[in-house]
Amino acid sequence: IQENSWIIFLLIMAAIFWIYRLVKVFCNILSYWEIRQFYIKALKIKMDELCNFTWQEVQDRLISLQREQQMCIHKKELTELDIYHRILRFKNYMVAMINKSLLPVHLQLPLLGNVVFLTQGLKYNFELILFWGPGSLFQNKWNLHPKYKRSGNRLELAQKLSRVILLIGLANLLLCPFILVWQVLYAFFSYTEVIRREPGSLGARRWSLFGRLYLRHFNELNHELHGRLGRGYKPTSKYMNSFTSPLLTVLAKNVAFFSGSVLAVLIALTVYDEDVLTVQHILTVITVLGVVITITR
Repeated sequence: IQENSWIIFLLIMAAIFWIYRLVKVFCNILSYWEIRQFYIKALKIKMDELCNFTWQEVQDRLISLQREQQMCIHKKELTELDIYHRILRFKNYMVAMINKSLLPVHLQLPLLGNVVFLTQGLKYNFELILFWGPGSLFQNKWNLHPKYKRSGNRLELAQKLSRVILLIGLANLLLCPFILVWQVLYAFFSYTEVIRREPGSLGARRWSLFGRLYLRHFNELNHELHGRLGRGYKPTSKYMNSFTSPLLTVLAKNVAFFSGSVLAVLIALTVYDEDVLTVQHILTVITVLGVVITITR
């Protein structure tokens, strides 16, 4: 290991990754503890009773608490809409920008035509620029800077935003190797066990990030969105399955047949003689063939 700088680099990145995750878990625990205390002491909801409460009942208790303790100093009376606006301020902006086509997520590629490109990394950069990064539009999680409310500052603010976007783009370019390694490590640590246990998840359909934002209503909480998209999963899958490619179907059947044949021979050999498992990479080959068969099916 000492003589291989590439392995040392990967080990350092993996260590940084695990330390980051550890710090994030610790911060989440502190945040969840504060939420737990608020539910128990302020809302008078015990943890063993929480699963029986609906979101509407929690809102009612929060509104009643505002009348007693004036948690929100900007308004005397809170409404359900105020609560939704506070929770979904940034989400509503993202939904509006996607629906108004203000974000550059549509690309014109040769031969492929119009392609939508919106990854978690790109979304993270949008949020960094617009919402919570240095030079963003917001003072905090719910207040715009006053200068953005005056139309006379529009040109100056647009130029400032252009410089911020340029700097963020240069930072992404310079950090590209580290970001790539980070993404590979994240995918490896997150999905390896899932793929081993459920290889069919590689071929499963799911809503894209762009689709979730495009179909999201204003003031729609995460659990409401997940429930609505979940109800549309079956008809949507049925609709997508109507667009089949005969060429891909034939290709998948043949790949599945050949992979299954080799896998069956290897399994039969391991049953006949356990020493076959000592052959180099034999377990890797069996695992990969199983994954290939699942995907092709």
